[in-house]
Amino acid sequence: MHVTRDWAKGSSMQNIMLKRLHAAGILEADDRPLAIDLTPSHQGEVHSNAWYSSINALAAALFDRPYDLAVDAYVYKINAPGNRAQSVQVFDANKRSHTIRAKNVVVSASTLETPRLLLNSGIPGPAIGHFLTGHVSMIGIGTISRRQFSDRIGNLSILKFETEEDPYQIQILGPNQYWSYQQFEDRVPTDQLFVVFATFGRVQPRRENRVYVDPNDRDEFGVPWQQVQYSLSDRDRQTAKQVEEGIRRSARAMGVTLDESSLVLRPPGADMHEASTCRMGDDPNTSATNRHGQIHGVQGLFVADNSVLPSLTGAWAVISGTALVIRLADHIVRQSRQYFEM
Repeated sequence: MHVTRDWAKGSSMQNIMLKRLHAAGILEADDRPLAIDLTPSHQGEVHSNAWYSSINALAAALFDRPYDLAVDAYVYKINAPGNRAQSVQVFDANKRSHTIRAKNVVVSASTLETPRLLLNSGIPGPAIGHFLTGHVSMIGIGTISRRQFSDRIGNLSILKFETEEDPYQIQILGPNQYWSYQQFEDRVPTDQLFVVFATFGRVQPRRENRVYVDPNDRDEFGVPWQQVQYSLSDRDRQTAKQVEEGIRRSARAMGVTLDESSLVLRPPGADMHEASTCRMGDDPNTSATNRHGQIHGVQGLFVADNSVLPSLTGAWAVISGTALVIRLADHIVRQSRQYFEM
């Protein structure tokens, strides 16, 4: 995944802003780690796809061995007779049903779609769909004069890490929309540069926040849609206030003029970081899967996406989710070897 803190290395804006934050006592601010491949291509090695995506694993897997990939296939049911995963049923683009058999079924359909598929398949588990968790999220926007930095202004990519006292993180990005691109574009520099404060705070996992299905509301394939029940607790709203004050404090320290009208709590789901609807755990009453992502009591049925995370910190979960998938793959391989050695 090539996680590195070197993305903004050499940027005068990055260096100056970090020094200002540290001088103001915000010591948890640092170069933002990014999953990005900064290795140059050489001697037949290709490193042109810099930004990490889990979809890259599909291409890389072909170098290991061939596999079948069903495109435009809509999975609508998991068959697990006798509490043993056996197959999945899918519709093709013409709405014809097909059965795909497998020794193991790994569901990785997202925090909202995975419980929908499990519930519509009648998979047992009192915690499936419950404990839906997201972030309290706010986007602050401010401006700063370009004259405060050298001509080699570079990128701004700072992360204020969360702490026990501040249960949120702030991604401080700029200038303007160019934080994710090197400065190779021809454009007229403006005197006022935009700085973005993207914040994500912890939300308390609660059973009543959930995904469920309504048999009376069905999609074009006749499969019940998922419904969402979600609200913030008083504790979550207190975290939102801390997030707002954290943006103000960081902006003051950096000399950024903050647009107060931008400080609006985003609606639930706007951050697209949902998790925990099939969370891991030892107790089937409060978790849907065991520590390996296997649905409690159902052999060969696993979940491998953000829905298995027991809770969320203030951080994004993409890399954590990828690590869990790799861990699950290793577990299934070990189980298979033990089976054949018996």
